[in-house]
Amino acid sequence: MIYVYDGSFFGYLSAVFDAWHDGLQHTEDIHCDGAGDLFGRQQYVPADGVKAKRILDGLQAQCGGKTCHFLYYAFLAEQPQREMKLLQYIRQAFRLKGEFLHHLSEPAVWEVRQWARKTGNERHKLLGLARFQELKGGMLYCPLAPTCCVVPVMAPHFVKRLGSEEWVIHDRRRRIGVYYDRREAVLVDIPKVLQRVDVSAQEEEFAALWKQYYRTIAMPNGGTTRCAGSSCRKNTGPISSKSGTGRIRGKSRNKLFLFPGTCYIIAILDY
Repeated sequence: MIYVYDGSFFGYLSAVFDAWHDGLQHTEDIHCDGAGDLFGRQQYVPADGVKAKRILDGLQAQCGGKTCHFLYYAFLAEQPQREMKLLQYIRQAFRLKGEFLHHLSEPAVWEVRQWARKTGNERHKLLGLARFQELKGGMLYCPLAPTCCVVPVMAPHFVKRLGSEEWVIHDRRRRIGVYYDRREAVLVDIPKVLQRVDVSAQEEEFAALWKQYYRTIAMPNGGTTRCAGSSCRKNTGPISSKSGTGRIRGKSRNKLFLFPGTCYIIAILDY
């Protein structure tokens, strides 16, 4: 049996749940809708939060929160044929339980951790380099084109840092974004036609300073020119702002954050 899902993390876990229920020995493949073999026996599995949560709750209870963290971040790395490798990881986790992550000789454990590290490294890099532009309506806009799907796991950081602002982080490669309306963050599809935005009158001035910032950090010796943080205005470097009161918090370990009204996990924090 080939299980087909919608491309989301919860969709993938729902497919894993059904494959487990039907008997893993009958599972030929799990792939995203629109990919894979068109001639095999296929079953489409819609994203189901209850099924996905049962998988995650089981992993967290038997193996700990880090197991879920590596699973999610490895999924976001979007490596070729990730689904079956992640399925091996889940099977090994339930077999080995508490000592699972120490078994680095297991190929699935090693590879998934490397994928997760790739996602984590890109997230860390972009948190430092992300720049928000102020649009004419006052909303802050940050366009990115990351290799991994890191926008969902970047959002909690900016909910804390920019909780009093309205903003959107736009992944232009995947045409998705996280929109925050000062109350909650939601994952949204952004149409291809929205490639240009109207910036405020001061934005071009800030852009020149930002280019200088990039040139500085790219210099081999670190350069001597400084234009970041408190030394420039709010849009000339990594954004800082007053702490807000968004729904997404960053202090709880082992906690899975969901976008309200969606079947997407937003982050597993603090590892």
